[in-house]
Amino acid sequence: MTVAATPQPTSYPGRWVFEAMDTVFSLTIPEPMDAQAVVRAITDDLELIESLLSVFRSDSEISRWRLGLVLDEQLSAETREVMVACDKAEQATGGLFSARRDDGYDPTGYVKGWALARAAKLMDDAGITSYCLNGGGDIVARGVGPSGAPWRLGVAHPYRQGELATIIAAQPGDGRSIAVATSGVSERGSHISNPTDGWRPTQSAVTVVGRDIALVDMAATAALAAGRDGPDVSAQLVQRLGLEAFGFDEDRRPWWTPGMPKLALLPQTH
Repeated sequence: MTVAATPQPTSYPGRWVFEAMDTVFSLTIPEPMDAQAVVRAITDDLELIESLLSVFRSDSEISRWRLGLVLDEQLSAETREVMVACDKAEQATGGLFSARRDDGYDPTGYVKGWALARAAKLMDDAGITSYCLNGGGDIVARGVGPSGAPWRLGVAHPYRQGELATIIAAQPGDGRSIAVATSGVSERGSHISNPTDGWRPTQSAVTVVGRDIALVDMAATAALAAGRDGPDVSAQLVQRLGLEAFGFDEDRRPWWTPGMPKLALLPQTH
């Protein structure tokens, strides 16, 4: 398999911006340190993930496996790990998240969150205790920001361009990671469907908050797909997974899970 050259990150003091997985990633590390090695490891890993799991690349491992050119026993450990995780996610969500599609197996909805989780682990293992990594609007952050205060993560408003729907704040003194992922239709249109019946949301949006960005990202997709039956169903799904969420239903009305007021600024009416 031919692997393309690793994308070169654009670097600013304490901040790196690079393109991968058909989106833009940005990384901020407020600690004064030489982070070039870990940034290189992250970009190398993102390129590896694309070479294995991108259904948009005809030479990727998953594309070749879908065509029968790669046997099950020949799959890489990374691809097998994602397949197992997608199966578990399908079971946990009652089929509201699934990599099994009419046009073939597609783990895309899980891969970006999983890639962000791997990048966060690389930084954790390198001893970096404060960082914020944003991959196409999905964020994993730890520690404190450049001002020394906990990270404050803005969520774009789905209906008011240039405005924020809410701001999610990490808790002071909490050294654990906070993960935030949003799924909606405002930027990419009605691209999410309910795998169980084909229903597609046309107005709604869901932002999920937790610790594991792979789980959070998957849950945001599943919660959006569950919205046909109203926000209570989406909220119950998120809570069952041990997460919190804020969103807008198909009538553009805001909703949130009981734990969200401790994490975010929310509208005064519910």
